[in-house]
Amino acid sequence: MFAEDILKDYGSFIEEHDNKIQALRQQMPSKIHDNAESQLLTSLTPAIELNFVVDHNVLKWHNTKLSESELVGNKPLTTLANLCNQCNDLSHIAQQLQLQFVNTSTLFEMSQENGSGYSGREQTLYHMSAAIDFFCQIYFLIKRIIVLLQNIWMQLTAYVSIAVDIPEAHLFQVFDAVAELLEQFLMFNELIEQSSLSAKWSLYKKWLQSLVKSTTASSCSSFEAHGLQSSIDDIDAVISGNIFQMLLDSLLDTKKQINLKDAGVNYITQHSNAYIRQLTMTSVETGQTNEYRKYEEPKQLLRLTAFICVLHKLGILLDGKLMKSALEALSRYQRVPLHRNVFWSPHTFLGKHAKTLLKTQDKVQDCLKQYQASAEKLTLNDLKSCRQLGSQIALWSISIQRCFIAGPIGQLKTFAKLILQGQGYSEQVNSLIDSLIKRHLALSIPITKSALFTIYKLMQYLQILQKTFASNQIVCMRYMSSLLQWQQQKIQHLLVLTKRNIVDLKLMQRKMSLLTTLKLTERSIKGYPPTRRRLTIVNLALSEFLGKERLLPTDKQKLFQSISLRANNLCRYQQSILGQFDSTPLIANYDSLSLSDATLKEYVQEQKNPYLLQNILAASNKLDKNLAVFKVAHGAQDDALTSQRIFDWERDFLSNHLEFLLRVEALSHLLLSQDKPFTHQTSDCRLCINVAAIENDGVYNILRDHLENYFTATFYNLTTIAPHDWKTYEKMRHLANKLLQLRPVDDYLPNQIIDQGIDVLQIMRNIHTFASSFAYNMNLQLFVEMQSRNKHLDIISTRHVANSVQTHGTGIINTTVNFIYQFLRQKFYTFSTFLHDEHIKSRLLKEYRYHADHKHFKPYQSYPYERAESFIKKIRKLGVTQNGETYMDLFRKVITQVGNAVGYVRLLQSGSKNANYRSRSFMSRFNSNFACCEDKNLEETTQGSISEYEKSVEHLKECYSDCTNYFKLLMQGFQPFLCNPHNHHLKTFFLITPALMMNYIDYRVKEKLKMYKKDQIKCSLFEDGFAIGLVYILNMLNQLGEFHELGWSQTTTQQLQGERLKLKDIMTTPETSQKGSPNKANVDEKLLQTVAITERHVNAYEQEYSLFYATLSSAEIFFQ
Repeated sequence: MFAEDILKDYGSFIEEHDNKIQALRQQMPSKIHDNAESQLLTSLTPAIELNFVVDHNVLKWHNTKLSESELVGNKPLTTLANLCNQCNDLSHIAQQLQLQFVNTSTLFEMSQENGSGYSGREQTLYHMSAAIDFFCQIYFLIKRIIVLLQNIWMQLTAYVSIAVDIPEAHLFQVFDAVAELLEQFLMFNELIEQSSLSAKWSLYKKWLQSLVKSTTASSCSSFEAHGLQSSIDDIDAVISGNIFQMLLDSLLDTKKQINLKDAGVNYITQHSNAYIRQLTMTSVETGQTNEYRKYEEPKQLLRLTAFICVLHKLGILLDGKLMKSALEALSRYQRVPLHRNVFWSPHTFLGKHAKTLLKTQDKVQDCLKQYQASAEKLTLNDLKSCRQLGSQIALWSISIQRCFIAGPIGQLKTFAKLILQGQGYSEQVNSLIDSLIKRHLALSIPITKSALFTIYKLMQYLQILQKTFASNQIVCMRYMSSLLQWQQQKIQHLLVLTKRNIVDLKLMQRKMSLLTTLKLTERSIKGYPPTRRRLTIVNLALSEFLGKERLLPTDKQKLFQSISLRANNLCRYQQSILGQFDSTPLIANYDSLSLSDATLKEYVQEQKNPYLLQNILAASNKLDKNLAVFKVAHGAQDDALTSQRIFDWERDFLSNHLEFLLRVEALSHLLLSQDKPFTHQTSDCRLCINVAAIENDGVYNILRDHLENYFTATFYNLTTIAPHDWKTYEKMRHLANKLLQLRPVDDYLPNQIIDQGIDVLQIMRNIHTFASSFAYNMNLQLFVEMQSRNKHLDIISTRHVANSVQTHGTGIINTTVNFIYQFLRQKFYTFSTFLHDEHIKSRLLKEYRYHADHKHFKPYQSYPYERAESFIKKIRKLGVTQNGETYMDLFRKVITQVGNAVGYVRLLQSGSKNANYRSRSFMSRFNSNFACCEDKNLEETTQGSISEYEKSVEHLKECYSDCTNYFKLLMQGFQPFLCNPHNHHLKTFFLITPALMMNYIDYRVKEKLKMYKKDQIKCSLFEDGFAIGLVYILNMLNQLGEFHELGWSQTTTQQLQGERLKLKDIMTTPETSQKGSPNKANVDEKLLQTVAITERHVNAYEQEYSLFYATLSSAEIFFQ
């Protein structure tokens, strides 16, 4: 118990801590980052990096003192390497700013749809003000890209102006970096041109300019106003679009500053044409499959188009045949999807930025129709590729787990192969997801259900790849350390062979250039780990001496290139494996996939494997986090996260499905036996319960706990609603534990039985109906229903009341007595109204005077029978109801209902004592006093439990002890009011009791005669409520002694004896008149029948009077 309390306190602490964290998160500003550099995702730039370096000066190669010859040979190389690294950095920043720009445009569109009129205009201005910092980041990025490209071309022209033979591979690496940066720049240009921000920006600009003019005289200086205006113009140049033209204009200015010799121009022209030829051959092939793939992977199209435009603007002469083939290939693509609503045409783009390259007679041939015709075939190929990837990833995960278990010794080659395979699989999965979505965007068709299922399956594959490495991260880092050192050793060995061959060269100048480059390569490769920036220098340096002068044999050169490529891929391990969900195309596509909730919900509900379900939840959570990084405004995060929606769908589905399963299992004995039980396939989702804890926005959700809480609440509510069916829900709880390994909390509700009877609470709510439709038996202490539409009559006994008290607890006793008190108030109001009536009151006063005048005379021993009979006849003359009932009958019913209510109090008290007797086993046999426990140092929880136990015991004693007499309580509640001197009309009540008794006896005789007849709707064998009610009222009015003075029992006895004497006289008179007659047997048979009927009638009355007087005397005991 103490461990549970500690765990509960810990849970409360964690919950309070989470609430504080959520409050702090909500108070954070809407902008997550302040500069463009911080937009990089955390997994791309880890917070902690471990660098194992032999010498501290090895990493700082750029700070070492180089000789003059080394500076001449390495300065162009290092400069170009740094520029290439900057191109890569700016490309990553541009990709992520593109996502932010798309999300910002979406936010403005949503605000325009939701708001209208003046409120919509204010909302637009508010969002524009919130995003102004982001627009500044875009402007600075564009300026940096323009300056960087200008610097690259200036460095290239300066490099080729040196009388040194530059290898082709050397320039190609620089061109690759430039083409990648131009690709992102072109995509930015299309996103800005096709967005709707320009109209909103014009509105914001006018508002801002008017605001500046209105505040210039008071709070804004002319210098500040001029600076603000210049900033507005800069941002306006970006948002209005055509930023690519800005780049071309800046390059045109750079061209004017460059003075190239003819040899340099020819050299750049030669290598530029070769690079375009390479792009054309590798990216725009004429094969059917590759041709259609460019709609899905337009990266090479963008690079080729942008690079051609840049070369054309710089005035570099391009080969005519080469340009003709390239332009023909590009003209076949007219609707290339770049984003959800952004499409691009290479032919249109070239006509805008390189118009002189196009001829008027060129015809545009769009292959979109052929692509649409073969889309189904391509989709089937993608499905096949998805299945193959699943099998390959499964085999790969098994192989790499074996490698992890075996250890690094003797497994480096296998591990390197598996690492590269894993990177290749992740790239294939990302490429397949991107191509599936881009295909549907290009063809303007909705994504089908099968395609969406394939995409979700591929996302699960990504999660499997990442989870494999994350779960073995320590072992993997040990492997990577050994593997990278091994690759470095191979490169150093090949560099030694290369150095030996360089010594044999005849040209001294060429020898010195190669030796300085080789020395720089050795310095760059020594440090651990070899970062991407240093490997860029190594790659440029290797291109200096590979393929020239045959310094190494062909096989050694291929080995050198393969080792270098492998080292590059291994250095991208963290980015390609651990950060594979940070891919910007995947994040952009995921944002569009999150719109199809119905299909995603169906896919999630079909997952029967807990590991696959956990993978899709983890993948969605990571993508939600990455997508939240690119939200510019806080309003974009208002919608529920996709991972949270997936979890809610799965929780609701499993709750309903497993509840249905438990119901079927619990009621399986009621189902008919099936001849073929295995023909019907049922989905088994029980394994999904074992899904591990899932994190959603910083909160961990455990599916098992949610299901246990759901079943706990369900079983408790159902048991409360239908307590008679508690065994069914208890069986379902047992099956949930045995079949599903769930542990729902017991409801701890008192259980009912089959013959539970009518509930006490139900009687309490309908006490007026109960008192009029049930008959009370005082000796057996039970109520029997007098009339029912069913084939049976309800019975309420002491056992039934005890069951109800055990079900609901002891608190219903006092509540029920209070309800009965309210009911008696209504009946006493009717009672007083009847006696206050002038007809009744005048006759009772007449009887009161007669009784007062004759009660002291000796002949007057009891109240006369004839006067009571005359009183009934006079009341009958006042009128009858539609059912033939007189006012005396109605008055008798009121007293009977009062007696039934009082009898129900007695039954309730007896049933409560019975329930108390049943609960005695839970109490100590001795009169334990826990007061001494206060001296001991006990826990607060234990002391609280002891105090609650003592309160419960005292409550039981108070409610069920003999000193608690509810009859006296009910009498004390009404007696001050009814005995008030103002209610003098109640003082004559005892004089109406003889007439009431006669009416009651007549009623009982008639009711018993109905028992022998058929088709009687309403009849009763007993009705002791009248006697109890009569005694209760007489005691409360203090008229019980005056009632006994009437001697009505003697009167009825004398009357019945007189009736018997009359019968004897009737029988003796014929005998004396026929005495001496020869025919004594000829007695009138009709007379005998009449006498027999009259005798039975007198016997019935005598029996009823005897039972009534016995009940009356027993009832007097209750109120003594």
